[in-house]
Amino acid sequence: MKKLRNLLRLLVAGVLLVGMFAACEGPEGPAGPKGDQGDPGDPGPGSVVNWEGFKEGIKCADCHNPDFDTTYFVWARKASWSFSKHAIGGAYTENAGRCSYCHTTEGFIEAYLGRPITDHSLSSPIGCFACHSPHSRADFSLRTTDPVTLTAGVEGEPDQTFDYGKGNLCGNCHRPRVPAYGSSNISPKPDPTKTAITDTIVITTSRWYQHYGVQAPMLAGYNGFEFQGYTYSNSFHTTSEVIKDEGCVICHMAEDIETTLGGHSMNLADEDDNELTVGCLTSGCHSEPFELDYEGTQTEIQGLLDSLQTLLLDREWITASGSTNASTSNPLKIAPAYLSGAMYNFYFVEHDLSLGVHNTKYAKQLLESSIAELTAE
Repeated sequence: MKKLRNLLRLLVAGVLLVGMFAACEGPEGPAGPKGDQGDPGDPGPGSVVNWEGFKEGIKCADCHNPDFDTTYFVWARKASWSFSKHAIGGAYTENAGRCSYCHTTEGFIEAYLGRPITDHSLSSPIGCFACHSPHSRADFSLRTTDPVTLTAGVEGEPDQTFDYGKGNLCGNCHRPRVPAYGSSNISPKPDPTKTAITDTIVITTSRWYQHYGVQAPMLAGYNGFEFQGYTYSNSFHTTSEVIKDEGCVICHMAEDIETTLGGHSMNLADEDDNELTVGCLTSGCHSEPFELDYEGTQTEIQGLLDSLQTLLLDREWITASGSTNASTSNPLKIAPAYLSGAMYNFYFVEHDLSLGVHNTKYAKQLLESSIAELTAE
């Protein structure tokens, strides 16, 4: 019993001691400085963190205005974007890791941030946040204008650097496949030196080309298959200092109050044959009157493409749908191997989609030399 009473005394003394110290505590001091933004943590299996944080002092209403945003015209630009091929082309369904870096906003951000490029079963088209990071920057500056590397598609040619100002952002995707991101390059590469009758190239894929978006190398006058003994040159677009500074945006994103083309639609023509040529009329470039089929350029290039396509179909190197007539089980063998360069050039000019506008001289010379080589035999 005596031990129990002693234990109770100790407990009571402890409670009184705690109360005494609590009563002596002073008022709470001022809050300390705000700490750094914490790590958002792992969102769980299968998720990818593309969090870039918010810039201090950012005001949501500068952009998310319930009435009219007259700072960046976000809603107006989004409406323009809705007519773009980025929005309605359907390419964002190509969302496997090796493709998603250019076909989805999520993959593009991963690539830009230097993170692993992953599959995206839930993906979105290339939109606002692919090209801009307004929450982390508090403005709509471009994510990057760093020069980009163009992967060589022809044997013996080095990789080249594409450096066209704001157009470098476009060049991140409108270029040949990027092996570093998991996309396989064209294989085997065509070789201009393989001219002997015994030289044979064996193609085992129906996609023997450098991809569909090859506008960057075409503008730069690079990556075509240049046959020996021919002269190849570039048009004004390639060397123009105006275009070197502004790149693709000078024409494709020009804005005209009389049309819904250009801007974030990036379209220069529509189904009603309306054309946007405001960018073409920039000082130091073309003068009025002007149309995209300038001096019949597009008509001529289309005619050359048709002629080359007929030659390739006759040789059964390509199919009527335009794919390479080859597979693992039914390889396409071409001898002399260098003649495969004609098929390479066909895809290169066709996939550029401008019908020679981007680089008239180069496109024309590639097609003419290809036709000449296939008809020389």
